[in-house]
Amino acid sequence: MDLAQHFVTAVSAVDSNVKGPELLPVALSRACVAVLPVEGASLSMTDELRVPLGASDEAAARAERLQVTLGEGPCLAVTAAAEPQTFDLAAILSRWPMFATEVLAQTPFRSVSSIPLSVPDLPRFGALDLFCTDPAGLAVELVHEVATGIGEVISAALFAAPTANYQHGVTLPTWLNVASVTQRMNVWVAVGMLMENSGLDNSDALALLRAYAFGRQATLDDIARQVTNRELALETVLS
Repeated sequence: MDLAQHFVTAVSAVDSNVKGPELLPVALSRACVAVLPVEGASLSMTDELRVPLGASDEAAARAERLQVTLGEGPCLAVTAAAEPQTFDLAAILSRWPMFATEVLAQTPFRSVSSIPLSVPDLPRFGALDLFCTDPAGLAVELVHEVATGIGEVISAALFAAPTANYQHGVTLPTWLNVASVTQRMNVWVAVGMLMENSGLDNSDALALLRAYAFGRQATLDDIARQVTNRELALETVLS
């Protein structure tokens, strides 16, 4: 049985314990942990601001949130490069010192590999992130095997998933109807509010929101929620 077949078998086993089509990315992430020498996995859509789809556990979800809050990290770099890569602990410490400090303090992970996901009409639509407690990380050969085997299976599964009608008659895959997606999209609402009240452009408003979150040891998602719910005054963030 090759890696892709092993993964499909694992997805079927995990899926029986993960109820609801909206949790497909969670099942896919947990299947990665079941068949690969990793301790965590997460799936996200990639754009200027990554949108989390699902993770194997809370530690993997936290590692994703740290990168988005700080605006730096291995998975963001791989998205830009469009090539699967693995980063050992030394590389993480050297290239992303803020991320390294936080991920070492808040998670058990010591190395990260990331695989861009694509389908013919949507190159680089997402990423699979694999987290290891081993500082050496995954072998380069295995990362490329995952990209051509498991990565293709994940992409096909996501785009073959059921769709549903949401607000304003928009049809979307059911796996987008989860709290983590709503929370991340809420960041753009908060960015828009800052722009309207400050004259900042999109990039500067996002950077300000990130800096505010980091300075208070909060996540970008949490600060955005406070801003949009009027729990946190815009003037406080802008001061």
